[in-house]
Amino acid sequence: MTVRKVAVTLPEELYEMLERARSAEHRSRSEVIQEALRTHFGEPIYRPTDEERAALVAALDAAQVNPESLHDWSDVRKTLPGRR
Repeated sequence: MTVRKVAVTLPEELYEMLERARSAEHRSRSEVIQEALRTHFGEPIYRPTDEERAALVAALDAAQVNPESLHDWSDVRKTLPGRR
């Protein structure tokens, strides 16, 4: 991925918000601004369907009732489409 450096002028209020977020999250200014831009411009985010969500809840409930039924991730991954 190509990276470009840009200079941005911010009003004092936005600069202070940026600094508070950066400090609280222990991140760089670039990371905070990149996340804000991705959120603003709507970078695609995976949202499970109702069916997927129900399956996940059922699996988590089953795992609490019977922890021995859990599978190792390496075994599960082999069964996923396109993951051979």
